[in-house]
Amino acid sequence: MVKRNGEWYAHFVLKKEVEFHEPETVVGVDSGEWNIATAIAISKQNSKPMKGQFWSGTRIREIRGKYAHIRRNLQRKKRLNLVKKIGRREKRIVNQLIHVVANEIVAYAKQFEKPVITMEKLSGVRKNMNSYAKLNRRLHTWSFRKLQQYIEYKANLEGIPVVYIDPKNTSSKCHRCGHIARTNGREFRCPRCGLVYNRDLNAAINIAYSLTRGVGWGSCESPSNSHMKCW
Repeated sequence: MVKRNGEWYAHFVLKKEVEFHEPETVVGVDSGEWNIATAIAISKQNSKPMKGQFWSGTRIREIRGKYAHIRRNLQRKKRLNLVKKIGRREKRIVNQLIHVVANEIVAYAKQFEKPVITMEKLSGVRKNMNSYAKLNRRLHTWSFRKLQQYIEYKANLEGIPVVYIDPKNTSSKCHRCGHIARTNGREFRCPRCGLVYNRDLNAAINIAYSLTRGVGWGSCESPSNSHMKCW
């Protein structure tokens, strides 16, 4: 039971039994700051990646920036009680946006035959951050783990399993030839095979391939750009 603004709210924990099927499609989901999520699907019947989709992180960045500015002004005026109130408001708005993205990612996965969602195991990633102060503040408010948790429980309710893979080199490896290269800007450029590709989509393909290779599925090919959709 929780009392908020003079009203009582009851929270109940519910359990639902679901049946998981042997997967026929792997959906790789990459998390990032520019695009909060990027997804790609690979079918067991056809190893060519298909229907890449992006979810922009612009709105969340705008909200984080807006409320950070408001908090700084309130702190200068010693209005610490309002700082906490603003923080709770920001959290509610961001959480709602993350719920929307998680719902759409699960809906994306449901369009495929017997999907499994795979994502990077990102626990401890903040401990390894060593960027300049402003960027560190932005990354420490990045809601990647919360998004993963929302995706996982929403997917499980739909009977869709979620698997986490080692994130090593998923962003720096060419999904076509496997060469490890440095990324620059929003494009991934492979000096070995000449591939020029959206860096988030390249990472999502690598995430999906990490699981498909483990179960012996298919080869590496690029999806058609005509199937990509931006959100």
